[in-house]
Amino acid sequence: MNEPDLTALPAADIIDMRLLEAMRLGGCPACAVRARSERATMDTIINERVLDLGFRADLERKQGFCRRHVAELITTDRRETGGILGSSLLLSAVIDRRIEGLHDAVASRGRSLRVRLMVARRRPPCVACSQGAMAVETALVRFAERSRDQAWARTLADVPFCLDDFLALWSKAGSETAFTPVARAQLERFEDLRHRLEGYAHHSSHDRRHLLTDLERTAADEATRALGGDR
Repeated sequence: MNEPDLTALPAADIIDMRLLEAMRLGGCPACAVRARSERATMDTIINERVLDLGFRADLERKQGFCRRHVAELITTDRRETGGILGSSLLLSAVIDRRIEGLHDAVASRGRSLRVRLMVARRRPPCVACSQGAMAVETALVRFAERSRDQAWARTLADVPFCLDDFLALWSKAGSETAFTPVARAQLERFEDLRHRLEGYAHHSSHDRRHLLTDLERTAADEATRALGGDR
């Protein structure tokens, strides 16, 4: 697939500019938008909301952190503040909400214990993931709209979307005629990747190893990003 040419794309507003910035990174632009939004959310929480008692009280009730973003709290804190005071407060709030009422559960049995544990195991939506999903939603809607422009459509055909985000984009574009070339080009990219993975498997035996191509050798790494997303 050709490298997308971003130089001639018309940008109408700040959303277009941010999409172009995400595409310049070279990977899946929707993944880039998601990662940027999630990181900005974590930075804001550490810098501005960590001392907000109401926000901490909502953790693990109305909003919380997924396992990945819990793990990123200390990293974000150290990067933003040079310490771990904020993340310590947040982690304390998370633990408090997760084990609230469980001391009495030690003596519980049967259905009562199962209900208490079910409630304790239930996680609310991750605040960082939710913000990332909203940012991607906006990006995909705009990409679908911009595909009606020929210059944007030609570029989107060459952008290395991950499979999940490409399918989400296609869902936004629906049966738009202008999106058809984009869909075809992206499907050809994934089909080519599948063939290269099969080629690697076929040429991996000792007697065929000399037939391996560089494109086959890089296929697994590309497939990991295509299926697992770019971060």
